[in-house]
Amino acid sequence: MTTLKRLILGSQSAATPRLKPLSIEYKPVFAGFSLGLIVLLGAFLRFYDLGAYSVGNAYYAATVQSMLTSWPNFFFAAFEPGGSVTVDKPPLGFWVQAVSAYFLGVNGFALALPQALAGVLSIPLLYLLVKRQFGRWAGLIAALALATMPITIATERNNTIDGLLLFVLLLAAYAFIQAAQHSRLRDLLLGAVLVGLGFNIKMLQAFMPLPAFYALYWFGAPQPWRKRLLHLALATAVLAVVSLSWAVAVDLTPASSRPFIGSSSSNSVLELIVGHNGLRRLGFDTPGGGQPPAPNGSPPDQRASQLAQRPPQPPATGSENRPGPPPSRGPGPGPGGEVGSPSPLRLFTEPLASQASWLLPLALLGLPFLAFQLGRARPLSQRHLALGLWAGWLLPELLYFSLTPGLFHTYYLIMLGPPLAALVGVTAWGFRQALRQERPGGQWWLTLLTGLTLVFQVLVLNHYSDFSLWLIAGSVTLWGVGLLALRLVSLQVSSRVGQVALSLVLASLMLAPLAWSGLTTFNPQPDAGLPRAEPVTEQPDRPNGFADRWAGQPALLDYLLAHTEPETYLVATVSAQEASPLILATHRPVLTFGGFTGSDDVIDAERLAQMVSDGKLRYVLGPLDRKPEINTWVTAHCLSVQVPGLDQPEAATVNPDPPGPGRARATTLFDCLAQ
Repeated sequence: MTTLKRLILGSQSAATPRLKPLSIEYKPVFAGFSLGLIVLLGAFLRFYDLGAYSVGNAYYAATVQSMLTSWPNFFFAAFEPGGSVTVDKPPLGFWVQAVSAYFLGVNGFALALPQALAGVLSIPLLYLLVKRQFGRWAGLIAALALATMPITIATERNNTIDGLLLFVLLLAAYAFIQAAQHSRLRDLLLGAVLVGLGFNIKMLQAFMPLPAFYALYWFGAPQPWRKRLLHLALATAVLAVVSLSWAVAVDLTPASSRPFIGSSSSNSVLELIVGHNGLRRLGFDTPGGGQPPAPNGSPPDQRASQLAQRPPQPPATGSENRPGPPPSRGPGPGPGGEVGSPSPLRLFTEPLASQASWLLPLALLGLPFLAFQLGRARPLSQRHLALGLWAGWLLPELLYFSLTPGLFHTYYLIMLGPPLAALVGVTAWGFRQALRQERPGGQWWLTLLTGLTLVFQVLVLNHYSDFSLWLIAGSVTLWGVGLLALRLVSLQVSSRVGQVALSLVLASLMLAPLAWSGLTTFNPQPDAGLPRAEPVTEQPDRPNGFADRWAGQPALLDYLLAHTEPETYLVATVSAQEASPLILATHRPVLTFGGFTGSDDVIDAERLAQMVSDGKLRYVLGPLDRKPEINTWVTAHCLSVQVPGLDQPEAATVNPDPPGPGRARATTLFDCLAQ
């Protein structure tokens, strides 16, 4: 009875042996072996069948295809081989993809390879960063959390460039840590250069952890405050030079000698930075870079991209017949519902909760626990500074993603990966320290924090009843067995059992994100345009705009290829969404009047007329109602063509422009040399 009472209540008398400290340290060889297994797991999740289903986001894939056609297109990141307009991002990430595609060809594997490789390399890099202050075991936990975070896997299996950005920012974090610990200006400047390179991958997104980097140096470098201020000023100057080098070079190039800057209103990269890729992300309306036409406005998905892999004949999709795991009954993103509504609980509810938030309660609840564990110190210890770095990286991003009404996509949550995973590892270190030092309430902290995290995971899994039961049962079982074993340790069992028991408790929280990551990797119908972590869904026909209308109609491509000269434009369209699959299928220039979404002013009716007169362009693909001036000129000077074998359906998209909302727009091919 006494033993049972101690087991339940955890009470100990003076005669009862106390909990033996969890003093087993991971030896370097064992830690290296464990890290190797984690890296292999992360590599499998990222590389399995990489690029097998599509070229990824067709807009970005067409850009890489175009960049390989000439050095000017490469430098300016031109979207189409004719060099009329740029992609709406800076070029560095696409330069890396272009190098990969140069050697391996423009295909799904080559375009996704740089991101997948960067994601794998980020795993041991995060391990090294966490290990410095919190030991090998905490580093391994952090590495495992990053290796199995679903949204990082979905994004790094795609040709979106965020995986490269994350790796560069982790390198920058390493440089800033070195600068703070050793007070070395060269490391600080190196960190600024790396963040500047990140800016040339994804612009202002690269600056999200910058306040945490600067705070780390300010509070951590053992230098007089004037010297620290001077060093940070120098770093800021270097950061500005590196960040804006390409933008200034492009803006100083005469507009007639370069492409139009996509998604800008004034044909300026600096305006693109501030507008479409800046204020618009905060919810401010800006000229240019408008929303895609509803409701089919998402970038082309894998079925349009597959067309480009077998030029010149567009294949049927076949996606409905692919084998895969049982369909989910959970809520999909839905039209307009990709990221949900701004709310403090946005990241804790679907559709975002299953992307990156599985371990978020543990990281957030662990902050006060870790503050208690570390206590006060003057000056701040390296552990205090490291905790401040990861918390300072994570918390502002949480506020932004939770509350912004601006434009962002699900895969942007990859930015949460490193700080969230690091804080999970540091919280695991805190649990271990509390048990080693026999601090009062250590087991209660562990039970409370992991229990609340597990409850959150169960609530998320409850939306997906097809496969949630076994996950919930497995997680709860591991959690209960681990806690029971820890309780038994207090009744005189070796500390090795305590180490294993604590690992079981933490493993119970890793099971759900690992399973979700696996379902994401094995999903045969991933959303290539807007990657997200999800199993195969009941929505095989994702909205795909215009591309769906001709994906199974090779007659259109056959006609255009037969009636145009190879050195001329294949056709002109309103937006890049229609043009991307055509570029990938034919490797030919395809003019877009309005850039990515159709809202840019790439060319006007006068320039269009000149191009037709010069023999550079013959065919225009309608509808053109989003470009009234061009529409007027085309209907007055061009004849509609009946393409043999081409099915021209009635309505597939809806005209968003007045005066006729809801009016169907028909597909029409115009021949501007027929008169």
